[in-house]
Amino acid sequence: MWSVAEPGSAHILFASALYLAAVAVFLSVQEVGLRLRRAEHRAWWAGSGRDLLNAAGVVAIGSTLHLLGLSWSAALLVGGTQTLLLFGTTVFLATQTTTRHPRAWALTAGLVLSLLVLWRRTAIAAAFGRAAVALFGTAEGLKGP
Repeated sequence: MWSVAEPGSAHILFASALYLAAVAVFLSVQEVGLRLRRAEHRAWWAGSGRDLLNAAGVVAIGSTLHLLGLSWSAALLVGGTQTLLLFGTTVFLATQTTTRHPRAWALTAGLVLSLLVLWRRTAIAAAFGRAAVALFGTAEGLKGP
């Protein structure tokens, strides 16, 4: 369930480029999310728009992690966690700091985090798997009599 397959080197290179592109695009559209956040008190749909942006980020990042060899469960859990971290970093830098170029800093921090995930994906998937088993038990415990 929490396995990581090792595809060929050409596949890894292509999937890595797609993964980094998905992260960069997600971080780039966060400016739209920040505008929606500012409009949230005026428009009832703005919060849902931000949720859709983040859901698209989870799908894009999780899918590319799956292309990198993570099982679907590991890819979605790691991708979802990474999406939350990237979103939080973007919002923090844009609203809570006086940084001159918050988008550039968010992109830099996001790509550094993504490179860490890319290089250590097997260890990260294993750690998430151990945490999931500790929290929810094993799949065998869900089977009926």
